[in-house]
Amino acid sequence: MQFLCAAMATAALAGVHGSDVLRDRLDNGLTLLMAPNCAAPVVALQAWVGVGSADEVEGEYGIAHVFEHMLFKGTARRGVGEIAQDVEGAGGEINAWTTFDQTVYHVVVASRDFDVGLDVMSDALQHSSFDPAELELEREVILEEIKQGADDPGRSVAQALFSTAYVRHPYGRPVIGTDASVRALSRERLLEFFRTWYVANNVTLVVAGDFDPGGVRAAVRRAFGDLPGRALPRRRVREPAQTRPRAAVVTQDVREAQIAVGFHIPALRSEDTAALDVLAVVLGQGESSRLTARVRRARELATSAYAYAHSLRDPGLFVVGMTVPPTTIGAALDEALVQVFRLAIEPIGDAEIDKARRVIEADAIYQEETAQGAARKLGFYERVAGRAEFEREYLDRVARTTASDVRAAAARYLRPDNATVAALLPSGGRLATARGRDARRARLIAAVGKAAARAAKSYAPPAPIAFASGVVRDVLPNGLRVIVRRDATVPIVAMRAVWLGGVRAETARNNGINYLLAALITRGCGELSAEQLAARVDDMAGVLSGFSGRNTFGLRAEWLAADWEAGLGLLADCIRAPALPHAEFLRERRRLLDEIAARSDSPSYVAFRLLQAELFRGHPYRFDVLGDEASVAKLSRKQLVDYYRNRYPVGDMVLVVVGDVDPERVLRRVRELFGDAPRRRLRGPARAAAGAAPSSGGPREVYGYLDRQQAHMVVGFPGTTVDDPDRYALDVLTTILSGQGGRLFVELRDRRGLAYRVGATSFEGVDPGYVAIYIACSPQKIEQAYEAIRSELRRIVHDKVSDDELRRAQRYLVGAHEIALQRRSAIASAMAFHEVYGLGVDEYARYAAAIDAVTPEDVQRVAATYLDWDAAVVATVRPPAFTPEAARRARGVVSKRRPARGPRRGRRGR
Repeated sequence: MQFLCAAMATAALAGVHGSDVLRDRLDNGLTLLMAPNCAAPVVALQAWVGVGSADEVEGEYGIAHVFEHMLFKGTARRGVGEIAQDVEGAGGEINAWTTFDQTVYHVVVASRDFDVGLDVMSDALQHSSFDPAELELEREVILEEIKQGADDPGRSVAQALFSTAYVRHPYGRPVIGTDASVRALSRERLLEFFRTWYVANNVTLVVAGDFDPGGVRAAVRRAFGDLPGRALPRRRVREPAQTRPRAAVVTQDVREAQIAVGFHIPALRSEDTAALDVLAVVLGQGESSRLTARVRRARELATSAYAYAHSLRDPGLFVVGMTVPPTTIGAALDEALVQVFRLAIEPIGDAEIDKARRVIEADAIYQEETAQGAARKLGFYERVAGRAEFEREYLDRVARTTASDVRAAAARYLRPDNATVAALLPSGGRLATARGRDARRARLIAAVGKAAARAAKSYAPPAPIAFASGVVRDVLPNGLRVIVRRDATVPIVAMRAVWLGGVRAETARNNGINYLLAALITRGCGELSAEQLAARVDDMAGVLSGFSGRNTFGLRAEWLAADWEAGLGLLADCIRAPALPHAEFLRERRRLLDEIAARSDSPSYVAFRLLQAELFRGHPYRFDVLGDEASVAKLSRKQLVDYYRNRYPVGDMVLVVVGDVDPERVLRRVRELFGDAPRRRLRGPARAAAGAAPSSGGPREVYGYLDRQQAHMVVGFPGTTVDDPDRYALDVLTTILSGQGGRLFVELRDRRGLAYRVGATSFEGVDPGYVAIYIACSPQKIEQAYEAIRSELRRIVHDKVSDDELRRAQRYLVGAHEIALQRRSAIASAMAFHEVYGLGVDEYARYAAAIDAVTPEDVQRVAATYLDWDAAVVATVRPPAFTPEAARRARGVVSKRRPARGPRRGRRGR
């Protein structure tokens, strides 16, 4: 394919809107949308098929989602796994998703490999074999996915909300189907559904990125010209109007409750959609939003709070949600509903409306930063709204939306009689009986009316809101390193300020101090309170927050280009004069303790925590980034202030700015903001071996118990460091094992149907990290999965990988690297981390060459070196009923040694 160059007059786009897109329609009815853009050498190809779970009838529930799994399971030309292998071998990514309204298949590849992506997409959509044996294997995978969803509190409360809000419309059914409905699906029903819906006039093909439109148009006509068209059935039923509040209660073994409130709203095409989206931002998006400011921060009733308009092809839902400690459920729901109902009663400030409009407009710009983001946006508007041009109309309406428009929309839709409340609550107690759950439902329904009455009585005028191409590198006299990279392709500027530190600089007594500090460092600065700073950032549609990891601590910021200078000033104030107010400290510490407690509800999180605690004994990597309840509870504000002052001097910082800026102006401004900081350097913690030396006799095994439908297992091995050349071969090794075309995926999921999720990963730190294999499956299959993993790892240690496997992995890694670096924020992060690790600011640019230099011998060598079973740790989280120790321990942890099985590899030196 010819790459699109900047000089092409036909399609040099300032933004990807429906009015900018190139449209074509094939004779058979297939719609082609093209959005050429040469910002990065990447092309996204998406096939939007206009059928989703809402188009299913009885006997088909879950069938649309089955195609998401089966279309990449082989064709007349390609066997199982070969579709993913071809795409990943071309350095690309392939996947699919299913919604109520459509099924989407997407490929992202480097521009040079567009033909590969198109051929794979065409082959899968037209010639899938739907092999009976593969269908049975994939059915098992989907059943595992259903179990995984049932274990997820967020998904559970969302399904409870939709199934209660929709009494007739198919939006009330789970997209994925149920265990019974999926088991009942036959291959014959699958083929009938495919012939009905997978026809040319029901497919929209979207191509976005760096390509020649003429060449793509011709290639698509050749690839899809023979796809037949036919009349489509339309059989959805209307949802009757809701006339009274409803409620649903579900229980699960969780520490925190989930609450979701839904209000019926019109379909995406409605003229009210813009006002509803503005309303959602005002109510529950951003630190200065009403739910966050009032429910989470001021009254400390919720761990998180949010709002969004779920606009669909048919009438959707406006959703308000919260994660809540069990002790504040009633108060949190009452306060959130009061905030909702006040929007229909009281005037809304122009400043709030201006901020919300800007957030929405900025989000539209951010979506254009990647080829896949641009493609997804066009496909969504074309299929759901009926035309890609709707986005421009929608954004025009957003720009014209007034406070009175938003208030009118709130009055029209956010009514008590239109409300449905769903609550996922900790199991046990009175909720263990049907009578107890019925009583709680009645209380939830009563809460809606009480909150509406309280909102009407409490009206008072609102208080005023206070709103106060090359790389250039410089080192200030105080030691601060400044790196600026100009990139004017999108009007966005990303900033990163990074120090060495994080968990690696913590002890058992102060574990969690960096994470808490990261949460507080943007909670006010200089003379700005937390609320004033949040309002400033939201008003600029920006991002400003702290972060903390295993090896680093820092701040991240992102702004529209017009606001970079003001944004840099706010970033500097947070670095040099963070307020760290005592009230905010108490609030954030309490929220962090809630978050630590809530994380223990996730079996995958528990499994990795068990692995790290055992693998990194004696090293700070054994600690959780969040901290533990004991250490965080003892932290004081004075400790945070002293720690920040002593640990993170300006002279140790790396500041990176990437985007549409003048580097000289940035350097001048940085000198003004930071030049007078004293020169003070702090030596980081000495490099140390991560973990205790392994002993012979086989892998160590640790258990955790959670009452879930799936078991989760992580097999971990001691790894290496960020500056070790072995890390490139390890990337190739884990890629050969992972991915939809990888050995573990093909063997354990495709061939054996053991799991929905399986993969390999590695973590490289300033000190040695780990290599890990992760799987989630039914508890009955965990031993079989363990043996299959051992077999695959033994094979990759003993036998060289093929040239084809190596090339596919290399092209995938290089392609994924290119795709990831479309965003300025990703480039800024890479440059900052590489500089602070001592790898050099241009390390990210050398990655592709280093990956391409890896040989089969390198892969076998690192496999033999790092996949050492004598040094391994096997962490397993199972339901109590499936553990050997179930009779004695309910949620405890034990450590024992699993006997070594099979031939033992040589131990690597330390």
